[in-house]
Amino acid sequence: MNYKNVNQRSVIYAIGIAVILAVLSSCGSGNGKDSDTYVKLVKTARVQQDSLVEQKQFPATVKENQKINLAFRVAGPIKKIHVREGDYVKKGQLIAEMDARDYEVQKAAAQAQVEQLRSEYARVQQLHRRNSVADNDYEKMKAGKEMAEAKLENVNDQLNDTRLYAPFSGYVAEVMFDDGALVNHGTPIATMIDVSKLRVEINVPSSMFLKRDAITKIECTQDDIPGKTFALTLDNYNIKANNNGLYAIYLHHQPDANSPLAPGMNVSVKIYYTTPFNSLLSLPANAVFEKQNESYVWLVEDNTVRSKKIVLSKQIRNGNLQVSAGLQAGDQVVIGGLNLLKENDTVEIVAPVSKSNVGNLL
Repeated sequence: MNYKNVNQRSVIYAIGIAVILAVLSSCGSGNGKDSDTYVKLVKTARVQQDSLVEQKQFPATVKENQKINLAFRVAGPIKKIHVREGDYVKKGQLIAEMDARDYEVQKAAAQAQVEQLRSEYARVQQLHRRNSVADNDYEKMKAGKEMAEAKLENVNDQLNDTRLYAPFSGYVAEVMFDDGALVNHGTPIATMIDVSKLRVEINVPSSMFLKRDAITKIECTQDDIPGKTFALTLDNYNIKANNNGLYAIYLHHQPDANSPLAPGMNVSVKIYYTTPFNSLLSLPANAVFEKQNESYVWLVEDNTVRSKKIVLSKQIRNGNLQVSAGLQAGDQVVIGGLNLLKENDTVEIVAPVSKSNVGNLL
């Protein structure tokens, strides 16, 4: 046996073992810095300023857009009433007509007089041009003709006024006379209402009047129409309080063809308004974790996280928690995976997925 070769192989084997052990020893002798400096990916959200929306409720009665009494401008007997109470009429539709015989006679007489004076005026005008008629006589003739023409126009208007037409589209609310009744000029014959808009007036105290610029929405409900709300629009308000110290606010509802609201109905008006003095901050629920029975968030600043104690409000709005202390609007907090983070961890913020570029394919 060649002992020299055996010794050489033993030496080489021993050196190999020593090298392997040294490598393993160096790999396992680290101080943990690689683990501590590992950058973690996180999703974040911004703390939002949130205003508290409150509401007040006031009673009111629905009114028509306008109400008008219809009357003849001349006196005489009513020949025919063409509408009944409850009828819907269009603008320009005939409501009633008067017996016009007297006014037709007056028109015929005035027309004859005008024709006669026009003929005489034409003759005098020719003579005046030839200086055969004095200026004074000519001016008298001209004035007489013009007065007769004015009288004819007036009689014509009176004849036209024997027919009464609807001034707007709406409903006939009341008819006061029957056919054949003798009425004086200006005596109401019928009443019409316009419901193209519905008016609502409420009276509010000064505390609500001062919040008029903070109003976000106004609507009303009616007890006999359950499950439905009706939007109201602010038209105007009275800057002076009434004798009860209340301010009038004028609203309207724009009804559609199937709207069940009608004039005379009692409604409850709800006014929604923001209260900036009670403004709160809001953030997602998955941004909050508990530690020692207190609420915390991971606040991201310069790609580093630190825990921040917060005070939560008892209210929840739109699925978000409301914060009354500990944060400011615009603060960036981690959402999700909160138990995987430690104080002063270095993080990289994951960009939100675009709704129009799902999977970052574009």
